Amino acid sequence: MRRFLVTLLLFGAVAGQLHAQGKVALLGEVRDSLGIPLQFANVMALDTSTRKMASFGVTNEAGAFRLNIEPGKVYKLQASFIGYVPFERIISLSESNEVPFLITLKNDVTQLSDVEVVTEMPVLIQGDTVTYKAEAFTQGNERKLENVLEDLPGFEVDEDGGVKVQGKSVSKVLVDGKEFFEGDTKLATKNLPANVVDKVQVLQNYNDVGPLGGVNNSDQLALNIQLKADKKEMVFGDVTAGGGPEGRYLAHANAFYYSPKTNINLIADANNVGQLAFTMRDYFRFSGGFRSLASSSGSSFSINSGDMGIPMAERNNAQDLNNQLAALSYNFTPSSKWMLSGFAIGSKVDNNFGSISDRTYVQQSDQETLASSSNVTSTSGLFKFGAKYIPNPDLQVDYSAFGRIADISNTANQLSVFDGNNNQINSGTTQQPFSVDQQLRAFYAPDEKNVVSFEGSFKYQEKDPLYDLLTTERPFATLIPTTGNSPFNLLQYKKVETAKQEAAVNYYRILNKTNHINLKVGNVYNRQSMLSNLAERFGDGTESEIADDDFTNNVDFTFEDYYLGLLYKTKLGDFELTPSLNLHHYRVSNTQLGVEDGFDKTLLLPSFNAEYNFTNSHSLALNYNLNAEFTDIENYAQGIVVNGYNALFQGNVDLRNSWYHNVRLNYNNFNMYNFLNIYGGLNYSRRMNDVSNIIQIDGVERINLPINIDSPNEVVSGFANINKRFDHFRVGVGGNWSSSITNNIISDVSNQNKNFVQTYNVDFGTRLWKALQLNLYYNLSFSNYSGNSTSNKFENHQPKAKLSFDFLKGFTFETEYEYNRYVNTGNNTETTFDLLDTELRYRKEGSPWEFKVEGMNLFNTTSIRRDSFSESLISTYAYYIQKRYWLFSVMYDL
Repeated sequence: MRRFLVTLLLFGAVAGQLHAQGKVALLGEVRDSLGIPLQFANVMALDTSTRKMASFGVTNEAGAFRLNIEPGKVYKLQASFIGYVPFERIISLSESNEVPFLITLKNDVTQLSDVEVVTEMPVLIQGDTVTYKAEAFTQGNERKLENVLEDLPGFEVDEDGGVKVQGKSVSKVLVDGKEFFEGDTKLATKNLPANVVDKVQVLQNYNDVGPLGGVNNSDQLALNIQLKADKKEMVFGDVTAGGGPEGRYLAHANAFYYSPKTNINLIADANNVGQLAFTMRDYFRFSGGFRSLASSSGSSFSINSGDMGIPMAERNNAQDLNNQLAALSYNFTPSSKWMLSGFAIGSKVDNNFGSISDRTYVQQSDQETLASSSNVTSTSGLFKFGAKYIPNPDLQVDYSAFGRIADISNTANQLSVFDGNNNQINSGTTQQPFSVDQQLRAFYAPDEKNVVSFEGSFKYQEKDPLYDLLTTERPFATLIPTTGNSPFNLLQYKKVETAKQEAAVNYYRILNKTNHINLKVGNVYNRQSMLSNLAERFGDGTESEIADDDFTNNVDFTFEDYYLGLLYKTKLGDFELTPSLNLHHYRVSNTQLGVEDGFDKTLLLPSFNAEYNFTNSHSLALNYNLNAEFTDIENYAQGIVVNGYNALFQGNVDLRNSWYHNVRLNYNNFNMYNFLNIYGGLNYSRRMNDVSNIIQIDGVERINLPINIDSPNEVVSGFANINKRFDHFRVGVGGNWSSSITNNIISDVSNQNKNFVQTYNVDFGTRLWKALQLNLYYNLSFSNYSGNSTSNKFENHQPKAKLSFDFLKGFTFETEYEYNRYVNTGNNTETTFDLLDTELRYRKEGSPWEFKVEGMNLFNTTSIRRDSFSESLISTYAYYIQKRYWLFSVMYDL
């Protein structure tokens, strides 16, 4: 903690410098020649000595603006608005002006186009599009796109490359109007060079289908990165190579080519220092395929992932990470009517994990200590091809095909200590899942009042996990008829095939400018098959299948959904209402052990959306949905499956769907006048007839049987964030809360789990003299977990500091320090750990070469603490992390 106090002293010195700058406020108004206030006009003060923007503002609905400038200096005051002659005047203030400075803009009848104005205005607001001129906000020392976005008002970028604008998450990133790697925010923010960015456009209610423009129901938020003119028709990017002691290495390359007809993006990476160009989380997101067409009608059918049991590799939970990546994305426009696009991503990982966990079983007083070390290797390929045909603005047809293939292996060595017994466990899971998705869409608007669309998709997926378990203690001695001697070796074979097809037809009728209706009819047909069996392997390598129907599955499963929907959208001034009704008829059947079972059901699922827009960037939205959720074949298969050294699972042929009420309330308010950003939300979910588990526990061993629980499961969550940007610093305060009640049955006793997690954060950031950037954070989290007879409480205090400092000519020093005080209040134990990373860079002005020395985990911290909660288990972990290393690297700009 003493190390962090040094940072706080530095913060005090910086705050003192901020206070000493003594700026004054220039208040004013912008009106047209008739005296009418102009909202969203740009006003800026340019320092006449440095020719740099000293302060910037956007007028509010009353035409008012506020600029903070230094007294006694001479500034050029500029104001601009589309369709008006720009205003300029030389000013100097000695104190705050009591009478607002009035700026009158005159109509410009000679203006040829809005493009010329956009070039000059730092911020341009046109309907649902907000355009930021990047150089008006950046300092010139930004490295990647994420640094540019962090400088823009209302933007937030997290450590994983996720982007929020005014509190809303960005779902797609475009570059010059074309998707960048399927719109992925991380690959864009972490790889696009900052010096190629001209403008950043925020596209609200984004929809890439032209004929649906008049009936846009999208709530997507997208970014369009417009490149500088001199970066087109050329290859740009960078190449990095580095090495260090103990065989550390890093190689990374970004190459981009953009022209009006052809866009090519290439990213390649190989390293063993934990810099994750592509994580397992990214793999899951890219391999998710296409959005279900029925999901917008209140119905969902969840297919279990083909990648279960693969831990997420991160720098803060893995001992050793080796990653390789090659990714290619392209967009080709051979004519004004055709556009071809796609990507290919190949990745290979070899990661080692280690942990010690204390595990408390709900409704038991005994604890298990589990020491674990594991290795995950994965080779995967993701591919997509898309073709779009737009012969005219009224017709659009597009086709997409997506495929994935992987070879995944997860091996683990574990020691379980429970009730005085030691169980040595060696296990491994291998699988080679693959899937192919295809989608065809067509949209046609024969006239201004009518739009018709067809969407169809087909998915085929296979997964074949093999679980190999070796234990010194006999596993499930009362259930599994093993005949060998210790160590006992079980082999769980499983194969699941899925074929899913969907089709939906939509008809939109535009009644007038503020009202339209949407009729839809659709179908989902899903067919699955599952084979599984359990075998015992003996010391001589021979195998014997456990010939018992209780451990064998041969299941065929079918899910059908036929639905009809009606949606009505109306706008009453600033108030927008969208009620809808969806009538579904379901048919579910499965055949196993020669017996066919199933059910039919008809449900009416309503939804209601209401939004009130106070201004263009100030809104309150309420959403309600009644959803029905159906589960897939693995929860129906009655044969017992071994999922772990202490876990068996048996399906339930009597399962029915769950249904749940969802209510969401979201508030967003971003004030361009004073750069104050406030957003928050409340979510409530009440799940009826939910799929839960009957859990039979014997020592550490448990058997799970899914059931439809009678008591409702409930989740209440909320978040709130306030941040404000000043001339040289920004401050933010936020919090997240989640409280849940889930019900299950443990050892024939009804159990209710309660989970309450709170997270609070405060952050402060400043940039001074263009050379110094300091960011301070304080995160505080509380986790309260309880069952009928067990409870645990955890808290973590996490102050954090980041410092970047430019000195001499071309040198930059960066450091990041994090301190953690982790407390388990359940057993009154406390753990502290801290992390320190530094780097020193040198780049001569105007040179394409950069040299860097970096050190990670300089205090050589060996482990960090985390906690988790499941329906029958409370765990606290000590994760072993990557040890200290040094690396020297060289980067060259293409």
